[in-house]
Amino acid sequence: MSASTLQKSRWVYFASYVLAAALGVLTLLFTPGSPFTQAVAAGAAATLTLYACSIVFKNSGFYDCYWSATPVVYAGAWLFAYDAWSQPRALLSALVTAAWGIRLTTNWATHWEGLTHEDWRYVDLRAKTGGAYAVASFFALHVLPFTLVTLGTWPLHEAIASSAPLGPLDFAGAVIGVTAVLLETFSDIQLHRFRRENRDVKAFLQAGLWAYSRHPNYCGEAMYWWSVVMFALSVRLSPLMALGALGVSAMILFASIPMAEKRALAKRPHFAEYQRRVSRLVPWFPKA
Repeated sequence: MSASTLQKSRWVYFASYVLAAALGVLTLLFTPGSPFTQAVAAGAAATLTLYACSIVFKNSGFYDCYWSATPVVYAGAWLFAYDAWSQPRALLSALVTAAWGIRLTTNWATHWEGLTHEDWRYVDLRAKTGGAYAVASFFALHVLPFTLVTLGTWPLHEAIASSAPLGPLDFAGAVIGVTAVLLETFSDIQLHRFRRENRDVKAFLQAGLWAYSRHPNYCGEAMYWWSVVMFALSVRLSPLMALGALGVSAMILFASIPMAEKRALAKRPHFAEYQRRVSRLVPWFPKA
């Protein structure tokens, strides 16, 4: 892609997110209820806006950035709404979220290829659904992620809204969250370095963190959402706090990983042996 085409794509994305944010804020102002209810309404408006953009520009990648940016925006908004800047739990959970979200968004932006490129999973879905793709995209690529982000940020809201003293679960949440960010950071660095340097189309990364987990980046992703659950459970012990993290974990285990590995097996003959030796998600010592 030429530099000018990529720059145009950036401006289109920027304008789309400005529009989505504006409609989200407008919706929030006219939505009664708690800060969480208002955030959900604003998120729904933004989701519908980005879905419309994906239809207009024939690219479902418009929603990709929403996944990582929204929890950071929510955390900041709730810190203001509850004036929680002096609350240790609120600050800890918000800082972990900011580190996770900014890193993930930066990683996406650094390697984004513009509007002429679409994630291979979206391409596959488009091919499988044909004329029904607009409906499939709405539910699978917009409604589902919006639901998971909503459920996943509910514990974050509970953590920020509470003024209860810190407990052991808060420290567990901080450790899990920091570990998640580091795991995602180093696994992505290793993966992008391999993709730059590798010249063998049948080769795949088996070094560094990828020698201990077939998907260390996905493991870090799941860990972040569980870290937020730990902060919330320190406030109140409710299994409902885990709904979002369970949903993300299920999506990773039963959708993202199987799709990625099916593709890898079709392209790389030795991947099956790698599957046998190396842990699927959680880093662990490989089998002999």
